[in-house]
Amino acid sequence: MLENILKSIGCGNVCLRPFVVMADGSERELEYAISVNEGAKTATVSAKDGEVSDYLFFDYTGDELLCRRTFENKSEGVVSIKELGMELKGITFGKLPRDDYFYHNENPRIYEAMTFPVDYNRTAEDAKDSTYDIQAGNRWADPGVICERIGASPYQPFPAILLSNYQTKKGLVHGTLSQRVFYHNYLVNHESETVTLTVFSSAKATHRLDMAPGRVLYDEWYLGNTDHADDIERIFEKYTKVLRTKLPVNYGSTNINRDNLIWGTWNDGIYRNISEDMILRETRYLKENFPTMRWIQLDDGYHPYPVQEAVGISVPYEGEDGVDHNKFPNGLRYLTDSIREIGLRPALWIGLKVPTITKLYKERPEWFCDYSYRAPFGVLDVSREDVREYMTYAANVLCRQYGFEAVKHDFWSYAFEDSHDLYTNKDRTGYENRTWWLKEIRGAIAPDGYFQTGCDIVMGNPFLGEYFTNYRYGIDIASGNWDFIKTNYLWGAACFATHTGDLFVPNSDAIGLLPGLNDTDAMFCVNYCLVTHTMVEIAGKLSLAQESNRLKVLKKAACNPNNGQDVYFVGYDYRCHHYCVPEVMYFKTPHFSTQENNAAMPLRTVGLFNVEEQEKDVGFALSQLGLDKGEYIITDVWSGEQYPLTDAFSVLLPAHGSRLLAISKADSVKLFDANVRVNSAAVQGNTMTVEVDYAYKNAEFFFHATPKSVAFEGKELAFTVENGITKLAVPAKGRLEIAF
Repeated sequence: MLENILKSIGCGNVCLRPFVVMADGSERELEYAISVNEGAKTATVSAKDGEVSDYLFFDYTGDELLCRRTFENKSEGVVSIKELGMELKGITFGKLPRDDYFYHNENPRIYEAMTFPVDYNRTAEDAKDSTYDIQAGNRWADPGVICERIGASPYQPFPAILLSNYQTKKGLVHGTLSQRVFYHNYLVNHESETVTLTVFSSAKATHRLDMAPGRVLYDEWYLGNTDHADDIERIFEKYTKVLRTKLPVNYGSTNINRDNLIWGTWNDGIYRNISEDMILRETRYLKENFPTMRWIQLDDGYHPYPVQEAVGISVPYEGEDGVDHNKFPNGLRYLTDSIREIGLRPALWIGLKVPTITKLYKERPEWFCDYSYRAPFGVLDVSREDVREYMTYAANVLCRQYGFEAVKHDFWSYAFEDSHDLYTNKDRTGYENRTWWLKEIRGAIAPDGYFQTGCDIVMGNPFLGEYFTNYRYGIDIASGNWDFIKTNYLWGAACFATHTGDLFVPNSDAIGLLPGLNDTDAMFCVNYCLVTHTMVEIAGKLSLAQESNRLKVLKKAACNPNNGQDVYFVGYDYRCHHYCVPEVMYFKTPHFSTQENNAAMPLRTVGLFNVEEQEKDVGFALSQLGLDKGEYIITDVWSGEQYPLTDAFSVLLPAHGSRLLAISKADSVKLFDANVRVNSAAVQGNTMTVEVDYAYKNAEFFFHATPKSVAFEGKELAFTVENGITKLAVPAKGRLEIAF
């Protein structure tokens, strides 16, 4: 139908066929016509009968094509549809068809594999569940999630797919440009040695959509090629460039979670063992000792039920009896007011699943979907008006009445992201209801309050950033289970590779003293969170561990979160046919500053990681970091050890080992390292001017030489030097002048 236009994509003689699937599963017989305006680079494909009309408007430039689709009920009655569709036939990459594959970042989330051959059966019963290879495990898929449809899981994946061939760099990308109504999911298969890609625009949480008379459904998508199919960091770069022009203004692109931290009550073995006294004690300590700390997050456990179940949205249903007054004798409003008085801001965990032991579940059974196929708890039927009224009431009680200014929203997505038929009423899709609910929470919290996703684990869908500010992409890592850490590493690689942290901040998990991990594994987690700029949360009873070396490490790691900053991979082959993660990652600033290309400070920060069970040599070359030839100095961020670098560097890492290294030019006056955020640094002669971002009584700087004097805004400061580290108390945000 659009063969001549699709030829420009360069992936064979591709033909396109739109279709509509009605509620009963049958395809509606529509006859489509096409008109093309070659001068304007536009085309229209349209069809209509007595009841419906279907229009696809195309804009094409070079090797990219954008589609806006409108489907309208033109009748006087309700028209029920299942989904819209589009079939692309004849895709080829000029190589052996047996090497054709697809990549979707749902793959590692469920199967621990990045790519699959086009004809691979992901739903095979004999899929292994413990081996990292292309046979595909499925141990991270909850019951009922495995599906032939690619992208149909509830894990909110990055909304694009790549088709390519293992023997070429050429590929074809389809990506979503709107999620107001539909989500896109796919089938791929070979026909006559070419690939057929079927794209479905489907409705979450309902198997049919009842369209009232005159209703119009809108859908938008992208189709284009890439010459970088072998590079996971560049697969979707053309698509995301277009996506940025289509996304609404995102809370995820603001600084709410970029330059500050959250302390939460859950991790580091605290869990539900919380109290008013403990939280306020930690709040006072954090305010005094962590300059980038801004939020105190009360996690699950504020309810009185003596069970190990997450209870959140049902708490307001019971009035004041819904709050555990043994833990919070003065009530939750007293807690939030006290946190504000100390100088930090209160936030709240809210779970949207409802345990069967709650009063809400027992007294309102008609309010719940049948979710027994997947989990033994209640999921509210958000298609019902009375349920939505209660949810709005509950959000206002938990946030406005109790005074919480931000929300961690856990177990929230079941009613919005599931691909099964859940709703009683079929007039809105899951994504339409999702928009409603996220607006309600946004209206209940502070305008500059953060909104964080929890389960189901999100895989980098930037459309969620319209309301959310950060997303948890991984499972809890502090329990001591190394396999969980490896899993997070793989999932994180798929998320970071999209380079959309500027739109939606990725969040690894709360790190603290990590009591469940040995020293090597704990340092691996700290280095990983730091180099990937995903250190949104910290945890633990830190006020009771002031002599701990891990606390000192945590303070330094937290000096400049800069969450969402781009991280780049070195030598990573995501098309490898077994579990494989990037062993070397880097970013283009010091860990303590957001300034790029400032020769007075490190030009790169590099993380080296060994996920294996035996020692391994891991390294990099200067050229792989994008640095010019020359003489450089490597500084170990934690030990202060330094090494010369002229071409390449490698080190033997123990099992689970890691290193964090700063790369600086080997010349002149230099600041190699710091434990406080540095906004700028400049050198004039033998004097360096350093602008620091906040007061810090235990500031440490590693200069090229011992200073002769240090002044703050013209006033000399006392300092000491121990093992080459200059120590002083920074009195406020402002300028330090260091003479050598």
